[in-house]
Amino acid sequence: MNVQNYRATIAQYIPINSLSQKHFDILLSKAELIELPKNRTLFRRGDVDKSHFYLLEGELVVESANGESTTITAGSDEARQPLAQHQPRQHTATARGPAVCLKIESKSLDMMLAWDNASNYTVEEVGPDSELDPVDWMGNLLKNPVFQKIHPLNLQALFMRFEQVNYRKGDTILSQGDDGDYFYVIANGSVDIIHTSKSCPEGMLLATLTTGEFFGVDALISNNPRSASAVMKSDGTLMRLSKTDFIELVTRPLIREISYPDAAELVESGRAVLLDVRLQVEHNYANLRNSVSFPLIFLRLKHHLLDRDKLYITYCDTGGRSAAAAFLLQNYGLNACVLKGGLQTAKTPVEPKEEALSLA
Repeated sequence: MNVQNYRATIAQYIPINSLSQKHFDILLSKAELIELPKNRTLFRRGDVDKSHFYLLEGELVVESANGESTTITAGSDEARQPLAQHQPRQHTATARGPAVCLKIESKSLDMMLAWDNASNYTVEEVGPDSELDPVDWMGNLLKNPVFQKIHPLNLQALFMRFEQVNYRKGDTILSQGDDGDYFYVIANGSVDIIHTSKSCPEGMLLATLTTGEFFGVDALISNNPRSASAVMKSDGTLMRLSKTDFIELVTRPLIREISYPDAAELVESGRAVLLDVRLQVEHNYANLRNSVSFPLIFLRLKHHLLDRDKLYITYCDTGGRSAAAAFLLQNYGLNACVLKGGLQTAKTPVEPKEEALSLA
């Protein structure tokens, strides 16, 4: 069973349906299908799985702590929303019969949304004259937990600053003992990482790296000489980033965060505004009490509507979009920080409501 078989269906789900084609492709490359037999549990109350689940086929029974249950059927409006998304999970979801669900890491989805909403950037801006498919190497690179921790706008700038370099089989990319100058990601082809020593002067193969994998980090961070050599095992293309850009973008301090109790106190006193920077439809579905809907996509156009005397505390599902929003707001001279933990910080989510407060 292939996730691509459900491509048209997934493209209608919220908030996935707001992604650009390129970012949708990257997201699908990281998604997972889960087949559930009858009576199999997808998640239980109390679980913290940091994932978005969607129903693709069949029916699920979603039961709350007080025993109330709802049946969600594939193809319904309810199925287009993430399943009982609040975490720790407030519900238990069980397959009523054979079912198929989509699992997406929440951080990855939030990152794709942040890239789309924060600017006009698309992955096509990397190597515009290249025949490379950026979805492959970017998607693989973003599966690495290290890069999932980097600020979305830093990742955006990072990808835009990559330089494409072509190599032939046998070319030495970097030599053991050299000073660190570049960080490398493999766009296609493969690279051998080789370490030489007195006991092994002919060289020991430490690893063979392929598309989306990277090397050259240690020397950039430590300022020590290269600890190994990198040699092309095949013809291929590498994307490289200068040491200066790597230090600036990958090690850049994170946006300031604030806890939910502190945020609630500031909002209650009137000194701060809690901004939900997700899509309006997501805010309507579930949100934090006393929050205002101001989707990230509108910040560039409508930031002038915000009060410069207020502290704006941004939140989303996992922190990707809210970090991007806080970054943009600070660029506009506004005081902003990120709600630590996002939507998951309240013990229970606010129930959906017909009329949602919005500034957008």
